[in-house]
Amino acid sequence: MFFDQFGVKEKIMPSDSSDDIYMPHILQLRQRKKYIFLLIIPFLLFLAFLLLHNGIPLFTDWLWFKETGYTQVFIQEVESKSLLFTLFATLFFLFFYGNLSAARRFGSPEFEARFLREKLGADQAKKAQTGMGWLILIVSAFLSLWAGRIASDGWANWLEFTHPASFHLADPIFHNDIGFYVFRTPFLGFLATFLLLMILLTLGVVIGFHVLIGSLPSITRFREAPAGVRAQILLLLALLALTQAFATRLGAYSLLQNDNGIFTGAGFTDIHYGLLALNVETIILILTAIFCIASLKTGTLKLPIAGIGLWFAALMLLGGVVPEAAQTLQVLPNQFSLEKPYIERNIHYTRLAYNLQNVKQVDDFPADQSLNSAGLAANQATITNVRIWDYNYLGKVYQQLQTIKPYYKFQDISPDGSRVFNIDIDRYRLGGKLRQVMLAAREMDVDALPQGAQTWQNRRLGYTHGYGLVMSPVNRVQAGNPEYFIQGFPPVGQGRAASLTITRPQIYYGMLDDNHVYVDTQQQEFDYPASNGGSQDHYTNYKGSGGIWIGNSLLRKFAFAARLSDWNLLLANNLTSGTRLLWRRDIRDRLQKVAPFLQEDGDPYLTVDPDNGHLVWIVDEYTLSDRYPYSTPHPMTINPVMTEEPNYIRNSVKATIDAYTGKMNLYLADTTDPIARAYSRIFPGLLKPMSAMPAGLKAHIRYPEDLFRIQRSVYATYHVDDPRVFYLKEDVWAVPDEPNEDPNQPALPMEPYYVVMHLPDLNAQKKDMVHEEFVMMSPLTPVHREDQNILGWMCARCDAPNYGQLVLYRFPQEASVLGPSQVLQRINSDRVISPQLSLLRAGGSEAHFGNMLVIPVDRSLLYIAPLYVEASNSTNRLPKMAKVVVAFGDREAMADTLEGALSSLFPGYGASSIPEAAPGTSNSVPAISSSSSSPVSTSVKSLIQQASSEYDAAEQKLKQGDFGGYGKDIQKLKQSLQQLKQAAGTGS
Repeated sequence: MFFDQFGVKEKIMPSDSSDDIYMPHILQLRQRKKYIFLLIIPFLLFLAFLLLHNGIPLFTDWLWFKETGYTQVFIQEVESKSLLFTLFATLFFLFFYGNLSAARRFGSPEFEARFLREKLGADQAKKAQTGMGWLILIVSAFLSLWAGRIASDGWANWLEFTHPASFHLADPIFHNDIGFYVFRTPFLGFLATFLLLMILLTLGVVIGFHVLIGSLPSITRFREAPAGVRAQILLLLALLALTQAFATRLGAYSLLQNDNGIFTGAGFTDIHYGLLALNVETIILILTAIFCIASLKTGTLKLPIAGIGLWFAALMLLGGVVPEAAQTLQVLPNQFSLEKPYIERNIHYTRLAYNLQNVKQVDDFPADQSLNSAGLAANQATITNVRIWDYNYLGKVYQQLQTIKPYYKFQDISPDGSRVFNIDIDRYRLGGKLRQVMLAAREMDVDALPQGAQTWQNRRLGYTHGYGLVMSPVNRVQAGNPEYFIQGFPPVGQGRAASLTITRPQIYYGMLDDNHVYVDTQQQEFDYPASNGGSQDHYTNYKGSGGIWIGNSLLRKFAFAARLSDWNLLLANNLTSGTRLLWRRDIRDRLQKVAPFLQEDGDPYLTVDPDNGHLVWIVDEYTLSDRYPYSTPHPMTINPVMTEEPNYIRNSVKATIDAYTGKMNLYLADTTDPIARAYSRIFPGLLKPMSAMPAGLKAHIRYPEDLFRIQRSVYATYHVDDPRVFYLKEDVWAVPDEPNEDPNQPALPMEPYYVVMHLPDLNAQKKDMVHEEFVMMSPLTPVHREDQNILGWMCARCDAPNYGQLVLYRFPQEASVLGPSQVLQRINSDRVISPQLSLLRAGGSEAHFGNMLVIPVDRSLLYIAPLYVEASNSTNRLPKMAKVVVAFGDREAMADTLEGALSSLFPGYGASSIPEAAPGTSNSVPAISSSSSSPVSTSVKSLIQQASSEYDAAEQKLKQGDFGGYGKDIQKLKQSLQQLKQAAGTGS
């Protein structure tokens, strides 16, 4: 019975019949069975391939999602992919296979048989004719699987299509809700493309088949073909025309994102000529389909060809020549008057798309020279939080003085494999005051282990995590190096940061090491190296809740061994019944897997959770779209190898990831965003309300850098209300160039920077000023004058209740305010500063200015830049902050400390203005004046001698490259200086 369905029927032979009579039938039966078995074996192998290729990833992904607690995302994704795969694969198979099968029938078997006899001979023709059916079936099945696979990749677009949200705003042309374009058109566009390719492929194969076997002599002899052949081709042409009509109608909607050079969106030519052309083309294509159906009776191609020719003429003339002529002859001579309403739409919708409609503008910020010592003292919170450490230079110092071991790194790794220092900036309320700090996670880099230690056990079981962090105030210096709030092993808060308690310094999830590891094994994990003079390294066992249980399950071991290409997992004998796998440890990959519809900010940052002492990563997540009508797209660098150009962006989600457990939480930060609302319905429970975020973490939310970069660039053009000013480009802004000492290096735009400051409000009295706040800011300059004057500055507020508010400060039109590059040129040519720079750059040393910050204080601006010195002939350069330069008005000063430079510019401003030790402590022990009225005690003299010896020893070890010894001696020096300070304070 099994073989009957394949057309194989066994003969029942009578017992007295001759074997010679039935022998041919027996041989034929055996050949058919053999042929069928040869087909079954590849089929079984294909099933095994599917199991390994799809089954193992599905099983392992299910276990991972189950561990993270987001199984609903996995289920919804699998269901959506399966549905699309099934629907589109079935559609393609039925259409393609059905048409080829019909082509064999309509082409009449005699054409096919004659063709095969001519090519293969009479003996093989019959076998080939049977095999052709199998060939068509196999090819159709293969192409259907391919089609279903492509369709399944659009599962996110399908979910958006079936779960749209309203923007409560209609476009001005078609009057559709903007949600139609954002949620519906991506999937409709894919559907149109899929159908067109399917029909074109099928039509081409059908025509080729008929031509090949001779049932269709040629297109010119179309009427000579059998009626069935003519009908099939005409129906396919009709279906193709209707599908193209559907795609053309969708193309009309794309006019709303059309680039018109001066602005984005449908312009005068698009509305009056382009849209007309698309409508005419749609009507002609529908008529062409009707012509094809009408030609079924006549059996000719005259009407279809006429329809195709008419469509092509409309495409060329109405869609190409006429709009081009109208643009040249009608629009360009009267461009502004004709395009004015469309420019107004572009301004309005672009502001809405980038959330720039509510920017608060403060006009006529004086930027004068009224600042004095009293004003500085009143804004002491700003001065004590000026960032004089640059990310790159601080990263070098951390890497050489705080890694201790070569396998620790303060870096992250990009998708292209490049590494950069991963230095974060944040603010903490320490000792009752808001302090801006810089910090970095000390992550594990197993690739930096010695070659002899690169074993499977070390990489997978022993060196499993990084350890702790380093934190420094942004403005404090000791002997040219940063002062530390947190450092060393184990990390403990010092000084003002003593209240910061870190209970879980281990970093199992971060941005550098994405290698999978196994925890809770018989082998202890390396925790941190010997410290405080000890000789014994410290070890630990993972006690967190993260990880996928593997234990003694052979199925799970095999599945993950195959998925991760880690076959040692099956051979290792030091696993236990509680062993777990930590997989996808890069926090960016984890979030992308859980929420693939979101795009993360390029700078996740680390915080110390005050509620439980864990290290927690905070990641800003964006919802993007390129379908917002009349909005101008803007490039967004996702990573070094990927760039997108959205024309709509919202920072709708704030995500947190525990560095110890890997626990992820996603919070809906912008409830007005329709895209985020749609996905909240698609994945119930995925996005938690912002009120659910712990207060300790909420205090560290900040405005994201990538969003601010895009908004400041867009607003530089779209801040104007008058369409004429926009058209003439009279008031276009840009971002100033980063001051560059090397003229051979390309100019780069200034990066936005975070500051703690009193935000100036010219409408309020000083007594009404709110407390200092954390803001991100950037100066602005006229376009094409990025290295010259600045005209204002823009900032984003980071603290509640004003989080997210953008404020623009404009200088008076008549004001001439120097830009950072001009200030740097003036500093380099200063008759007092220039000789000092020459001395610092002599003797095998290099001196470079760091980032110059433009800091508003009261009604004035301060320009502040650090100066770093490093050896030019050293492989591992250790920069030291040598000087700080401050420019104000037409004056500039350079000193060892920020306080010293400010004191030079503002007489009366000094140590009494600062409630704590000044940033930039001198490199040497303070000298004791011989004219002092009080004798120096023996204990103080001893401490001075001790500190001097410790400093000399530290400098010697630094020259020798002994960074570990250097760090220990600096700690000793610090203790001696503290003792000296105490002795001086008691009058000793």
